Amino acid sequence: MVEYLPTHSQDLNTIEHKWAQAKCKKRAFGCDTDILFGLNMV
Repeated sequence: MVEYLPTHSQDLNTIEHKWAQAKCKKRAFGCDTDILFGLNMV
């Protein structure tokens, strides 16, 4: 059985918005992702 799946939409996927925010902060701080998340986990 083949099931039809809709095309991927970044606008409907909330995690894509969070990754975009993380990438923006990563560029602003000039650090890598591990350091960025390490700073925000404390």
